Amino acid sequence: MDFDKNIKEIEQKIGYTFRDKSLLKQAFTRTSWCNEHKKDGYQSNEVLEFFGDSVLSAAIVTLLMKDSAKRYRHGISTELDEGDFSNIKSKTSDKTGLSVAMGKIGLEKYLLMGKGDVKLGIENEPSVKEDLFESIVGAIYIDSGYDVATVIKSVSKMLDVQPYMRAKEAPIQSHQNELKEFCENKKRRLPLPIYKTISETGPAHKKQYERACYVGDRIVGTGIGKNQKLADAEAARVALETLKREEKAASVSKKETNGKTSTQMLKEYADKEKLPSPEFRDLGESVNSKPSATEYEIECRFMGKSTRGVGPSKRDAKSEAARKMLAGIKRSGGKTQSTAPVQNKKNKKAAK
Repeated sequence: MDFDKNIKEIEQKIGYTFRDKSLLKQAFTRTSWCNEHKKDGYQSNEVLEFFGDSVLSAAIVTLLMKDSAKRYRHGISTELDEGDFSNIKSKTSDKTGLSVAMGKIGLEKYLLMGKGDVKLGIENEPSVKEDLFESIVGAIYIDSGYDVATVIKSVSKMLDVQPYMRAKEAPIQSHQNELKEFCENKKRRLPLPIYKTISETGPAHKKQYERACYVGDRIVGTGIGKNQKLADAEAARVALETLKREEKAASVSKKETNGKTSTQMLKEYADKEKLPSPEFRDLGESVNSKPSATEYEIECRFMGKSTRGVGPSKRDAKSEAARKMLAGIKRSGGKTQSTAPVQNKKNKKAAK
């Protein structure tokens, strides 16, 4: 691919014309390309990516301020608080937000990559699109003479912040605050969440933090982010989903008839009808199970039929499998597949 032939189209899409075209080309140069063209002395886009990551935050914050805050005699006035702004910024600038934005303008197809990356189609990876977005921002920042205003203008063309501004109608509450309120609810009285670092990975300029959210003495959610704040937000989101799912499962198990669980009710039905007892098979963790939100799957076999239940504990999964089996029996009017064969045997004896 002749990159130079596409420079004009790239500049139109990012809303900026480079004085030094080599900076733009470097923004699109992957390390794998450099490794295959060492004699040409190419430099990858990693350093530009570092600058772009830092400048991008300032650009996004400026766009948010222009859209949702106004000056008045006492300073600035806005309906959003620090937590709301932090939440919006993190969603806008995270891997998903930037990769989606890059995908919309479709510049990843111009990446200069090594043969291995080309074969793997690495340009379609969200992290690669994110890196490209940040590299372009870094290149603009340097080429413009470190003019943040120019960067902001270009970012506003490449990145649409409006989908993230629903907070104007209903202020966004951070996941940490929502989780804290969930735990503090008088009906629950759960311990307040605590966040701890599990690991730090990646080079110094692009660290990845993995943080765990503890409620009491157990981990109920983990999250990964560019900084501890973003990792905590993700851990809190996962933790909240886990606790809500567990609460829902507990609520279902409490809906018992005469104080009996679904498992007990199914066994009593089998005894009453003089049928073989139901069998339960542990299938281990479900396909949707995650380290931060474990789910178990149990299979219930009864008179030729099979149902499966999933839950945060094996007991909940077993109860769900039994509940589905009972629901199936109820729909069939209390009949099972085994009743017909048994009756047929009696008929054959009578016929003899």
